[in-house]
Amino acid sequence: MSGEEVLTRVLSLLPSKADIGESRFEAANVVIFSKNFDFFMNAHEVLREVAKEVKLRIEARADRSLLMPAEDAESEIRKIIKDAGVTDIFFDTYGSKVIIEVEKPSEVLGNGNNKITEIKKKTAWTPVIQRKPPLKSDIINTIRRIWTQNSKDRSNFLHGVGKRIYEDFKETEWTRVSFLGAAREVGRSSMLLQTNGSRVLMDCGINVANKDKAFPVLDAPEFQIERLDAVVISHSHLDHVGFTPFLYKYGFKGPVYMTPPSLPLAVLLSLDAMEIAHKDGGNAPYSSKEIEQMVLHTIPLPYEEVTNITPDVRLTLYNAGHILGSSIIHFHIGEGFYNLVYTGDMKYGPTKMHDSAVNKFPRVEAVMIESTYGSPRDLLPSLKDAQDSLVKEINEVIDNKGKILIPTAGVGRVQEVMLTVEEAVRNGTLPEIPIYIDGMVWDATAIYTTYPEYLRKNIRKLVFSNEENPLLNPLFKRVGGQKDRKSIVDADESSIIMATSGMLNGGPSVFYLSQLAPYEKNKLIFVTYQGRGTLGETVMHQPKDILINQRDRIPLNMKVVKAEGFSAHSDRKQLLSYLKNMEPRPGLIMPVHGDPAKLPEFASTIRNTLRMSTKIPNILDSIRLK
Repeated sequence: MSGEEVLTRVLSLLPSKADIGESRFEAANVVIFSKNFDFFMNAHEVLREVAKEVKLRIEARADRSLLMPAEDAESEIRKIIKDAGVTDIFFDTYGSKVIIEVEKPSEVLGNGNNKITEIKKKTAWTPVIQRKPPLKSDIINTIRRIWTQNSKDRSNFLHGVGKRIYEDFKETEWTRVSFLGAAREVGRSSMLLQTNGSRVLMDCGINVANKDKAFPVLDAPEFQIERLDAVVISHSHLDHVGFTPFLYKYGFKGPVYMTPPSLPLAVLLSLDAMEIAHKDGGNAPYSSKEIEQMVLHTIPLPYEEVTNITPDVRLTLYNAGHILGSSIIHFHIGEGFYNLVYTGDMKYGPTKMHDSAVNKFPRVEAVMIESTYGSPRDLLPSLKDAQDSLVKEINEVIDNKGKILIPTAGVGRVQEVMLTVEEAVRNGTLPEIPIYIDGMVWDATAIYTTYPEYLRKNIRKLVFSNEENPLLNPLFKRVGGQKDRKSIVDADESSIIMATSGMLNGGPSVFYLSQLAPYEKNKLIFVTYQGRGTLGETVMHQPKDILINQRDRIPLNMKVVKAEGFSAHSDRKQLLSYLKNMEPRPGLIMPVHGDPAKLPEFASTIRNTLRMSTKIPNILDSIRLK
C-alpha cells in the first residue's frame, strides 16, 4: 500500500462527521485535521479503533480554521495554567500545536487535572507541555524557534518522509553493511546499512585527532547521497555526529533520527567545533546554516519507541549508558528478515548519571560493538575506587596550594566528575574550594537539567528538585571569558578548573595548560580517553616540554595523572559480559571503534570464550549479513 493509499484507508474508516480538512504524515505517524470541533475534542476512542485496524499511530488536531489567533490563545493559556509558572510559549501554526514551557508540569499534567482539555476547548490548539529547565538553554530555545518559525517547511518535510516510508515495496531480498569510518580505528564513526529497498547511515562523525583521516569516506561507490533514506545518530559526541551537518551541504534532504537530548547536545558540540576551527585559522566543513538544516530535518525518537524509517526498516533506540541520550540502535529489517544491533559507544556498568546499557532485545542476529577498551590491559577500577582516587589526587594539590586542571569533553564525563566532587565536598572529604566551569560545559549541563528523565532515578529526583540539584551547587562557578581565566590563574588560592576540550586539541583547557604547566605545585588530571595524535596524548607521556598552538614551547613541570574508572566506555570485562548476557544470543559480532592493534585479540577472545562468530571490518569493507 502506497502512502496515499494509507491516508485514503485511514479516512475511509472515519465517520463522516469527522469532517477532515487535511490528513498528512508526520514521519511514520498520521495526523488528521478536523473542522468539526466536537470530533476533535472527542476523537480518542474512534482513533484507537482505526489505529488497531491500520496498525499506525493516528492523532487528531483542529483544522487551522478553528484555531484561536496566537496572541489571544497565549493570553488564554496563561490564565488557564497561571499556577504552573508559564515561562515560554511557541506556536506551531501549521501543526496546530503549541509548545508550553512551565516551571511546574504537575500543575498541568498531574492526576485529576483537566488543564490540557481546557486549553484545547478554549483555543483549539493542541498543547505540548515541557518542563522549564533549572538552567536556561539558549540551544533548546533556538531549536524550538527553528521548528515553529519553519512550521510549514517542517510539516511538508515530515509528510514527505511518511510518503517514502509507505511506498509500495515487495520484500527484502538482501542486507549488508559498508564501513565508511570507525573500522580498525577510533573516530569518524559511519556505517551504511543497505537493503534492496533502503539506505540508512549509522552515525556520521569526525576524527578530531587525525587531520588526514578526519571524515568518513563518503566517496565510496555504494554511498550515493541522493539515495540515502535516513541517518541514525547513536549519540552527540563529535566522532559520531560531527560530520552530519555536512550532508546537508552535500545535498541530503532526508531525516536524522536521534533521542531528544542528543539533538541540542549535537548542535552545541557542532557549533563549538566550528568556532574552534575558525579560531585556529582553519575552515570548518560546514556553517551554521547546515547545522540549522540538521535541526529542521531531525526527528527525535525516545527510548524503546518503535518506528518505521524506510519501507523495510524499523528502528528502536535503547539506552546505551554512555552520555545523556546515548542510544543503542536496533534495526528490524524486513518482515522478520534480519535484526542488527549497533551499540555506538556504551557503558555496561554503573555510573553516577546513567543506567547500564541495554542488552535485551526482541530479536538480534548481528552486533556491531564498540571496542575502545578491548585489550586485556583495558581493565578499569570500580567507580568507587575511581572516585576515591580522584579525591585523593585533588587533596594532594590543595595541601600544596596548587591548582587542578581537569580537561574534559563538555558532555558526559565532566558531569560525572562534577557530581563526584560535589558529593565529596558535601561529605567533608574535600574542602570547599572554588570549582570553575569553562567552555561549553555550562551549556551542556543546562541541557542535562532539561532532560532528567534520561538520568538515573536517584539523580533524576535531585535534578527535579532545584533546592537539592547537585549540578546547581553554588560551588560551581561559570567562567565568563578571557579576563576571568587570567584572574583564576593569577589568584593566590587552590581551585579546580574543568575546561574543554578533553584531549587538549582546542578550547580554554589549552590556555590553562599553558599557564599552569610550568609549576610543580599544579596538577593535570585526565578523566577521558586521549586519542592518538592529540596534545592530550603527548602530555600523557610527560615530556620535558610541550608545544602549544604550534608555536609556544612550554616546560611541563606540573604533575600529570589519569583518573581511571571515569570512562564512559565499557572496559574489556564489561564488553565481554555485555555480549555474554545478551538476549537473544547473536550469531555474528563485528568489533568497531577500536585500536587496530587490540581488535584481533578481542575478536579471538569472543570466538574462543563466547563461541560467537566474528568479523573485523576494514574501511570500505562491505559485509553481507543475509
